[in-house]
Order: sequence, then C-alpha cells, then structure tokens
Amino acid sequence: MASTYYLTPNPMAGGPAGSGYSPDGTLPAGAVECTQAEAQNPGAYTITAGAIAPWLPSLAQAQATQIATLSAACRSAIEAGFTSSALGGAYTYGCRPTDQANVATVAAHGGSLWCQASGGAWAFVAHTAAQALQVQADMGTHIQAEQATYAGLVGQVGVAATVSAVQAIVWP
Repeated sequence: MASTYYLTPNPMAGGPAGSGYSPDGTLPAGAVECTQAEAQNPGAYTITAGAIAPWLPSLAQAQATQIATLSAACRSAIEAGFTSSALGGAYTYGCRPTDQANVATVAAHGGSLWCQASGGAWAFVAHTAAQALQVQADMGTHIQAEQATYAGLVGQVGVAATVSAVQAIVWP
C-alpha cells in the first residue's frame, strides 16, 4: 500500500478533526484519507458520517478557543520582557518565570541579573538591592499591563455575539 495522510474524528462529536500520516497506508479506526493540505490544517475540518466536512465551531467553542489563544499570547507578551531604567539607562530584562524568581532573589540581597543594554549583548550585570527592587517594580508594572490587556480582550470575547466577531478579537 502507498503512504497516505488522514483525518481522525474528534472524540467530541462535531469537533475539529485530528490528523496523521501512515507510511504504509494503514488507517486507524474511523480515520478518513485526506490530502496533505487537509492533514496540515486539521482544525478546519470535522468527520461527519465518514466524510470530511468543514468544521464550524459553535459560539461557545469559538470563545473557548479564542480565550486560550489570547492566554498564550498574553504569556508570550509577558515573557518577551520589559525595559527598566534602574541602572540609569534603558536595559531590557526577560520575564519568564525563572527571570521573575531571579529578580525577587536579587531584590532581597543584591547581585547580578541577566539583561541587555540598548543595542548591546545580553549579560549578567551587577545590581544593588535598590536597583533590583526598581527592576522588580518595573516587572510588576509590565505584567499587570499585559494582564489588563488580556482581561479586556477576554471581556470582549465574552460579549461577542457571533463566531466571526469572536475570531476577530486578537492580541494587539
């Protein structure tokens, strides 16, 4: 048998399909052979009565999907970092969970933080406890601003009346 791409039904009837590739052409139970393009975008399809059909989410499904997408975008925006002038000039700091923990530790005792001077390379730079406290405050402001954006967008998703309106609400 020849190799083939396939879509699999969603365990929740009417939900978006899953996809796969079979090098020997063997299909899992309930799977339907498809094109490579369909397999690369399984969320656009569902399996109905053993056939591939476009998947059209309900309003509630679209809202849940959009909120999950916005949550991931918020997390990415937070982790992208922020700028602080605690050292007297603009330095960029990371804001992943480990960065947040490191800033808290250095704010308590002083020490070095991973940061980048404007146009410079990333490096560990010594900070006094007071400078690290300012970085920590600037980090908090950054996180709160991104979370406020997220909360506003989630509110818009909650009151959107159509799937297309929900899908139009995107991270800025």
